[in-house]
Amino acid sequence: MEVVHKALSVFDRQQKIRLLPFVVTTVFFLLQPYEPGTFLGTIFKVLPVLALIGYVVVTRAQFPRKTRAINQETLCPEDAYSFLILAGLCMSFLADIFVCIPYLMFVGGLGYMVIYLCYFMAIEVDGRHRGWSSSVTWLYGLLYVNTFLCLRGTTDAIGMELFFLVYLVPLFLVGWKATSALEENPSDRAVFMGFVGASLFIVSDCLTISHHMGYPVPFAEFFYMLSYYCAQCGWALSTSNFK
Repeated sequence: MEVVHKALSVFDRQQKIRLLPFVVTTVFFLLQPYEPGTFLGTIFKVLPVLALIGYVVVTRAQFPRKTRAINQETLCPEDAYSFLILAGLCMSFLADIFVCIPYLMFVGGLGYMVIYLCYFMAIEVDGRHRGWSSSVTWLYGLLYVNTFLCLRGTTDAIGMELFFLVYLVPLFLVGWKATSALEENPSDRAVFMGFVGASLFIVSDCLTISHHMGYPVPFAEFFYMLSYYCAQCGWALSTSNFK
């Protein structure tokens, strides 16, 4: 059965209902009294990401981005872009748990690198931007170098410096890819949502690393979690077909 794709608005009633679990769980986590790393604190931390996983599954079933048959027998999205975004969100769910466990924190950090690569590949395979040609390459190269040099000043350990050097590569690659896609599709709101998600990921990770390396940032934990959830929401919304 062929289904003609529908467009939706981020402000319509059905869209608000689908996003309500994410909004409620995010607000609750940001205001809840449980300490980070505790069992309940970890549970409430992953709930917003779980809500976004549900959003992608439900939205893709009702509003396929491309004209094609809806597969009623699986929860997996049919198009590669949504599938990779969903894979990234599922990995985020696991990585958020791992970073709360001291001896698995490094595994969680590696998980976030996989997440960024999933989002990078999603843009590539969907054709929002293909290849390596872009007018913002030098901009992101400069941002990468400056960010590394700033974070390098927070530690004297060679191992941490090497970790920053490697970890920042996929983070800024997906930012570059999302910006390049927006440059080619300036009127596509779904592409814009991906750009917002990639940009906020950079903000969130820089705040997170600075905070954990002892750099004094006021209300750092609140702002890096807020920007992290908004980044994930941007990527989830980028799977939708907006008016």
